[in-house]
Amino acid sequence: MISIKAAARGKQTRHSCGKTIFELADVVVDTCAPLEDASVILKNHRDKIGPVSTIAFVTCVWMTITTVAEILVERGVKLFIHPSHNVPGDGTARERLDDALAEYKRRIAGV
Repeated sequence: MISIKAAARGKQTRHSCGKTIFELADVVVDTCAPLEDASVILKNHRDKIGPVSTIAFVTCVWMTITTVAEILVERGVKLFIHPSHNVPGDGTARERLDDALAEYKRRIAGV
């Protein structure tokens, strides 16, 4: 698998500053998705199909969110989580969602 930095090496950016986004960012997360964003080669076809960048991006985002949540819980922070309503026998999901939404509304009231 080729890294994003290696993939960008030797390519010219279209941005006026002359730098690519990974050269400007403080943190770069490489999803390792193929450059052409496709994963399946079709016989007798030039172009591949089966994009993977979205699934890789979403996985990286949720890994980051869950890691931050774990850190916050270890620090004693109460998290307001949107609960799943698909858990059999859980009659409290609606109440927890209402609590989370009430906290969200409180926090953005002055925005």
